[in-house]
Amino acid sequence: MTLNAQVTTDDDRPTSHVEIGETKLGGRLEKGDIVTVQFDGGEVHFRADPVADGAIPSPGEPAIGQKVRVNSQLADQLFPPIRGAQFKAKSGSAGRIRTADRVTIDPLGNDPEKLRQLLVRQEALLHPVRETYDLGGPDEIKTVEFIVDEVEPRQPTVVVDGTTDFEFTDAGEPMAVSDPDDVGGTGGSGGGGGGGGESGDEEADANISITPEEPDKSFEADVAGLEGVKRTAQMMLSLFDPSVSQEIVDHYGEEFADRGGGMMLYGPPGCGKTLISEAIAYEAKYNTDIESAYGDVVFLEVRGSDVVSKYAGESEKNVQAAFDQAHELASGGFAVLFFDEVETLIPDRSDDNLQRHERALTNAFLQQMNDVEDNLLVIGATNMPFSIDPAATRRFPIQQFIPQPEAEVMTEVWETSLGKIAGRDDVDCRQLGEASVGYTPAEIADRVLGSDLQRELVESVALDDREPIQPDTEFLLSRLNETDPKTVRQYVSSVMKQAQELEGFPEMKTYVEQQAQEFGMIPGGAPGGQTEEP
Repeated sequence: MTLNAQVTTDDDRPTSHVEIGETKLGGRLEKGDIVTVQFDGGEVHFRADPVADGAIPSPGEPAIGQKVRVNSQLADQLFPPIRGAQFKAKSGSAGRIRTADRVTIDPLGNDPEKLRQLLVRQEALLHPVRETYDLGGPDEIKTVEFIVDEVEPRQPTVVVDGTTDFEFTDAGEPMAVSDPDDVGGTGGSGGGGGGGGESGDEEADANISITPEEPDKSFEADVAGLEGVKRTAQMMLSLFDPSVSQEIVDHYGEEFADRGGGMMLYGPPGCGKTLISEAIAYEAKYNTDIESAYGDVVFLEVRGSDVVSKYAGESEKNVQAAFDQAHELASGGFAVLFFDEVETLIPDRSDDNLQRHERALTNAFLQQMNDVEDNLLVIGATNMPFSIDPAATRRFPIQQFIPQPEAEVMTEVWETSLGKIAGRDDVDCRQLGEASVGYTPAEIADRVLGSDLQRELVESVALDDREPIQPDTEFLLSRLNETDPKTVRQYVSSVMKQAQELEGFPEMKTYVEQQAQEFGMIPGGAPGGQTEEP
């Protein structure tokens, strides 16, 4: 039997159970039976917390009727907006719920092993939210709190059993308990909270503001080379295009239309990660149907250094504020939220040198990534992907290596950079491209074509004793020869000290090894056993 349900929310309800009339689904529900709440686009599974159909759950409230009461936070994260949405409830079947291959949990101070035993024994249904799990018997509610950071497969609900691989994060101090039934309530430090300061210090408010930008950099006009990255980005954007996404579902099923998370761009500094991110926003705005489906497309840029704070708890608040502002700016439209230096926001929690507030920052970011909506695309850029927490890396399943450009791409860099300069026909960009292999695009823009060149050109016109400079090939080659490429050499020297950590990033590993050979380095240092300094 299916119930046309009226979903209501309650802050105090466990996330694991829904309150529902005991006979509304046919037969008589027992506590712990499976209830499925369906809506347009998905379904979420719960254990039942049945009440007598005519009973008044609490003073001042009407009888349960057609209502299904769920936890407010869970509804906000996993359900569509309740107002105006249509829901159905039905008796579930364990066979409809995927068994988790792996779950990543922040135990919030509870003993991890005791928590694992308890969840397996109960064949717990888990959701990727902060869970308030009801452990009680038929007539009692006894809860334990923990955060489900990640589940595989990525589903709104999974069931755990003895085959599930549990990964516990290290945000809170383990709390020893004598029995799994007494695993605890909310013990330890909170998942997104905590901090590095003294407990008596007053925590500062969030201190971050994001300014929406109209994207004006495009793949065609501004991004040289990187054809594979462009195709991948266009594929990713097609999943946000409702008509294309639906066609994919029709042909191949919902799994192939799953956006799956955000995008990570990684590689040496100065090679165009920020430019590519803005160009992705441009493509979304002008070369897809996303804007007609969602509304105005904006580009939002956040630097990791703008988020991280020395004050207790402020970094976590800044993360939440950044996402809150992004959701608000994307409302009625679509936003590309770009985090530069993203490694500073999601450091690897297994690092023994990490401070507690740094682990709390990673937890806060992971929690926010659980709440990303369809109209928000999150892109992270990093020079050091191997320093990122593995659970966070999995939040960015589309990962693209952005290498130092070869001669052909550097030729395009010169063509793009000199596109508006007078006398452009006198410049052999191919010759310049071949001569500038080893430089990054940022070095060409800043050190060869930057403010020094502008001053020299202006002086040649403004000063009476000078003739206007003709910036031809010879002139630009002479400027190039006055500088040395430093960025990649410094980067490779630094990364080679952590060569073993590159195993998870084969493209980057190959690139670093090739560059190290060209620079005369060996893994871990320079010839002769001397570590090469930048």
